[in-house]
Amino acid sequence: MATGPILIGITGNIGSGKSSFSRLLAEQGYDVVFADEVAQLQLDDPQSLNQIVRRWGKEVVKDGRPDRRKIAAIVFGNKAELEFLNSVVHPMALTALQQIADSHQGRYLFFEVPLLFEAGMQHCFDYIVLVTANRKKRLQRLLKKGRETSAQIEARMDAQIEDLVKIPLCNLVIDNNGSLAALKASVKEFIDRLDSIRHKDKIPFS
Repeated sequence: MATGPILIGITGNIGSGKSSFSRLLAEQGYDVVFADEVAQLQLDDPQSLNQIVRRWGKEVVKDGRPDRRKIAAIVFGNKAELEFLNSVVHPMALTALQQIADSHQGRYLFFEVPLLFEAGMQHCFDYIVLVTANRKKRLQRLLKKGRETSAQIEARMDAQIEDLVKIPLCNLVIDNNGSLAALKASVKEFIDRLDSIRHKDKIPFS
């Protein structure tokens, strides 16, 4: 018989609102792990730092910590460099995620994982939620943040697996083309069905 918390993965392509959905869950008192934050912490590890300095030079370190802006500029649009960065960070991040899951005492544990399918992690969860929105809506949301150009956002979108491929692989699809109030209603409906979710055969993160 399966033990430990029920592991629920929350994913969605950029601009879909998966982080908003996850934060709303956290506001309701549920434990949510943000995988990107866990991965970023691994980059601060001295072992990781040594590897990226050997690869990219001391310019990518500022005040003894990785300069994430410079690193992002190096890996953006460069598949080989991105693969190198992932090879440094991902194994350590997966180990950290497994440690979090193993030590959790609650009934449910949620993980917001932006690249869940791209990283091949779909078999690590008991239940997967996909938050979706159409491309135009996602582009509008991301442009509003003012961090990237339209071309940069489009390139990131094109690098992700399309929703049409992901939908059949998920247990629940949340349409987030509407308002924040509509998303809150979706979160409430999801919470109401949590009791029906059961453990299933899955593999560890690491």
